Amino acid sequence: MRALVIVALVFVAADVAAQGTKTPATQTTPATKQGPATKQDTKVVPPQTKSAAGQPARRPALTIAPPETAPPSRIPVIMREVYEYDAAGRRDPFVSLLTTSELRPTVADLRLVIVLYDESGRRPVAVMRDLVTNTQYRVTTGMTLGRMRVTAIKRRAVIFTIEEFGLNRQDSLVLGDTSKVRAR
Repeated sequence: MRALVIVALVFVAADVAAQGTKTPATQTTPATKQGPATKQDTKVVPPQTKSAAGQPARRPALTIAPPETAPPSRIPVIMREVYEYDAAGRRDPFVSLLTTSELRPTVADLRLVIVLYDESGRRPVAVMRDLVTNTQYRVTTGMTLGRMRVTAIKRRAVIFTIEEFGLNRQDSLVLGDTSKVRAR
């Protein structure tokens, strides 16, 4: 029992000695029943200029604080809107009209190879070849090629109705006609 008392006294004495070298701290009164402590409840204890023995207080030794570990940085989350387009047989409005194949072929790209003309006019057929892609097209009256609709097939010509920018115009492709002749 004596040993416990002596150990307790040593700890109290060490605590009192440490109090003289510590920097002043703020003391707060316990929170009241109305709520947490406020600025009015906080008291600042002035630093002691003299120790209990009457000698001037020693300044605390310079100490180096351990480097603070920064809280782990959170990676920001970037939210983006994603658009989807259900074509359902329609042209995608976000695709450039200049790069789509729906504009192809043009009249300048086609060459009329042969016309199978029926004297009764029931079902004439025209065969054309695309000079750029070397694709062959067999068309009858009413069929469409890109923006062009076959309006009529004559003995030596095919007449197209072309819709451009909301306007309709007619152009024809003649048998034996080449793009070199058109360029003049």
